[in-house]
Amino acid sequence: MTLEVRADGTLNVREAITFDFKGSHQGIFRTIPVRYERRGFEFALRIDEVHAFDERVTPLRSEVSRLGRALHVKVWVPGAVNTTQTVILTYRVRRALMPVDGHEELYWNVTGSEWDVPIRQAEAVVSSPASIPAEQIQAIAYTGAAGTAGTDYTVDRADTYLTFRTTRPLRAREGLTVAVGWPPGAIRGPSAARRALWWLGDNWPFALPLLTIAGALIIWRVYGRDPGGARTIKPEYAPPEGLGPAAGGALVTERAEPRDVVATLVDLAVRGYIRIEEIEPDFGEKDFVFHRLKPLSGDPTLKPLELYVLSRVFGGDWGLNARQLSDLRRDYDNVFPTVRDEIYRSMVRDGFFPSSPERVRAVWLVAGIALVGVAGWALATGTERLGAAPGPLALGAGLSGLIVIALSRIMPRKTWRGVQALDRVKGFREFLERTSKDELRRLPPDTMHKWLAWAIALGVSERWIHAFDGLPVSQPSWYVSRGGFDLDGFDRSLSRFSSGTEQALLTSRRGAGDSWSGSGGLSGGSSGGGMGGGGGGTF
Repeated sequence: MTLEVRADGTLNVREAITFDFKGSHQGIFRTIPVRYERRGFEFALRIDEVHAFDERVTPLRSEVSRLGRALHVKVWVPGAVNTTQTVILTYRVRRALMPVDGHEELYWNVTGSEWDVPIRQAEAVVSSPASIPAEQIQAIAYTGAAGTAGTDYTVDRADTYLTFRTTRPLRAREGLTVAVGWPPGAIRGPSAARRALWWLGDNWPFALPLLTIAGALIIWRVYGRDPGGARTIKPEYAPPEGLGPAAGGALVTERAEPRDVVATLVDLAVRGYIRIEEIEPDFGEKDFVFHRLKPLSGDPTLKPLELYVLSRVFGGDWGLNARQLSDLRRDYDNVFPTVRDEIYRSMVRDGFFPSSPERVRAVWLVAGIALVGVAGWALATGTERLGAAPGPLALGAGLSGLIVIALSRIMPRKTWRGVQALDRVKGFREFLERTSKDELRRLPPDTMHKWLAWAIALGVSERWIHAFDGLPVSQPSWYVSRGGFDLDGFDRSLSRFSSGTEQALLTSRRGAGDSWSGSGGLSGGSSGGGMGGGGGGTF
């Protein structure tokens, strides 16, 4: 074998292998490992310009393919019947030299240790650039089976040539490995940028997180971003016409929450459909009773979502006129996910979202979890079927999965109608949060109750209630609590009702299962180490 080392670090290889054919054969094959793992990272040789010749340098028919982590060269040899013939392989290797302790080093497995037949003699000639003094070139070799450091070789120096020869025949699965080092700066090698590109090419899974972020943001920009871009919010003194508080709250957060159902019940009570009464049993905590005040079935003013919520409280056959919150908590059929899904259906039905936000998030969550699963699979199996080392693949896929999971919350998209409604809802929230007492004083005494459901859905109920401190507020007929009416007591009582109702909604027979939404060859090397190597045979 001749290894011509060029000043730019490229290696030109010429293998002359003499085969003793016994019987009839079509040709020979040679496998050369090209992918390695160094310090946990993937490392790959760049081999090209592969050609095959006979001993008269006549081109032979050949076929080059990838076989796992190796290059597989198949050569057809005419007349390979009970004869001895020499096959010459030539190829170029980039990235064959490695920086070790500040200098470039060639650590090359000349024969490979995967031959099932003995090798009478192996010889390797390493040619260095003419500008490098021979006395500055370090050299060592190893013989024997893989992992051993036999010294059955000689090395001759002549100008810039080093010739290594084995001093005994090599048994099957034994080989010759050479290591040659040059002084710092003697061989330029590839640029840092080229090395970085090669490293990224070998360890492509590390680019997955960046590609995932870029791809997800492109998809969000095309499909997930709300139409209209950034918009100016101006105060609104009433919510959008025909929009209920639950839909308004879900528009802002893009997800249905238990407080949206609480807001719906309060809104129905303020409008006279039900009355909420706080009671204090002889034993136990305070409880609440829902009283049905009028027939509900067939009422055209009730929205489908409101009718659905009421049916969960009083039963689908409307057979109940009163229901305690504690009973609702023990009714395992009244769990929040069913109400949540109805909220999403109503928002799609009303044209605020093209599809359920929860479903969109779920699709992205499943994709993210699948990528995390690929990471676990790579670590558990150590597989390299995807052309990458298990460590980089696991890290890249795992980080990509976490990124997809994190970005899933921004993927739901509103329609133009939904964007317009959201602007008005945000403007109305400004009114609920920031209206001065002078403005409130000029409003009717029932204003606090009228917009209380919206304040609950938008998460500003406490601020809204206490904005009326010192102002006349009518006692509610829709909410009955023990003792006289005052804002502090009403706020505490309403807080108990809200938390109790949310707990009841989240009760489930399934319990907690439901969620809420490289060292070198000059120092410590061995036969079979380094790059190159492989094996071969006949076919």
